[in-house]
Amino acid sequence: MKVSVIIPVYNTAPYIERCLQSVLDQTYDNLEVLIVDDCGTDNSMQLVHMLLAGRTTAADSPNTSDPQGTTSSPNTSDSPGTTSSARTFTVLQHQENRGLSEARNTGLQAATGDYVFFLDSDDQLPPKAIENLINTATLYSHPHMVCGAVDVIPKSDPTQAIHEKVQAYTEGNKKVSRILLTRQVPIIACNKLLHRGFLIAHKLQFVKDLIHEDNMWTFHIAPHIQNLAVTRQITYLYHINKTGLTQERITTQRIDSIKTIITRQMNELANTRPLRSLQEAYIFFTAGWFLELLYSQKHHAYYQMRQWTRTTLRPLARELRYHPLKNRLLYRALYMPPIVLQKAKRLRQKKL
Repeated sequence: MKVSVIIPVYNTAPYIERCLQSVLDQTYDNLEVLIVDDCGTDNSMQLVHMLLAGRTTAADSPNTSDPQGTTSSPNTSDSPGTTSSARTFTVLQHQENRGLSEARNTGLQAATGDYVFFLDSDDQLPPKAIENLINTATLYSHPHMVCGAVDVIPKSDPTQAIHEKVQAYTEGNKKVSRILLTRQVPIIACNKLLHRGFLIAHKLQFVKDLIHEDNMWTFHIAPHIQNLAVTRQITYLYHINKTGLTQERITTQRIDSIKTIITRQMNELANTRPLRSLQEAYIFFTAGWFLELLYSQKHHAYYQMRQWTRTTLRPLARELRYHPLKNRLLYRALYMPPIVLQKAKRLRQKKL
C-alpha cells in the first residue's frame, strides 16, 4: 500500500532537516512524500532542496502547475541513480501564504496513496513509524483510521496519550465516534494513517483560516468514521516548540478561531443521540479548556470570553438531562470560579 506523507512547511528552519531526515530514514519504502511550501520568510525550503538535491534521478518529471495555482516541483527518488524506487518526493508550491489548513488540503488534493499521513515540519518520526502503522492497517483489513502512540518531547503533555480502555480495533460509528469525541485518542490530525478514499468520499478537508483546526477536523470526522485501529508502538515524536503557534501567548486571532469553532459546531450538531450528546460534551470540553488557558495566562480577555461562552452554550442547558453526570459537570464548571477549571485539568492529567 502506498502512503502519502503530507508535510506543510512554514518558517520551521531549525527543525525541517530533522523532520525530513526522519522520513528519509523510514523502513517502509512505498511512500509519496508531499512537501507543501506555504511561502515562509525563512530558509526552510532552501534546506529542503539542499537535503533532496543529491537524490534527483533521470526519471524526474517536468515542473507542472495545478489549476489552483499550486506549482509542483519534480519528483525525486529516495535512492540516487535508481529509477524503480517506490519512494518519491514532490514539492507543492503555494503562490502566497495560505495557512496550515490550506497547506494540508493542498497535499491531500495531490495525494495518490491508499492512505495519507500528516506530519508537522517541526516534529519527526521513529524509523519504523509508517511500517508499524501499515502492519496494523493490514492486520485489521484497512480501517478508516490507524493511530499510534506519541512520544512528547519534553514529556509534559499527557493529553497526547491513547487511553488504556481503547481496544486494538473498534468497529462501528457509535463506538468509534465516542472514542474520538471523548478524546481517548489525541485530537490531532498528525500521527494517523487515514484512508484516502474515506476522506474523499465524505469531503473531509480542513477548514481554512483557523487555529486549532484539528479540533474542528475531528468533529467533522466523527459522524462518518466506521472503524479504528491503534498500535501502542510509538509512531510520532511530538516536539513542544515554545515558539510554535499554539504554544505562544493567546492572540485575538486565536480567540476568534475558538469562537468560530464553537459556533460552527453548535450549528452542526447531529439530530440523533448519542452522537449529539457526544458532540455537546466535546464543545463543553473545548470551552472549558480554552477558558482555563486564558486564565492561566492572566489574559485580559478572560472574563469577556467567559461571558461569551456562557451565552453561546446556554441553549444546550436544557439538553443536559440526556448527559451522564460527568458531562453535566463539564458544563457546570463554566459557571464556577476559574480555580475549578484548573483543578479539573490536573485531575484529568492525573487519570491519564
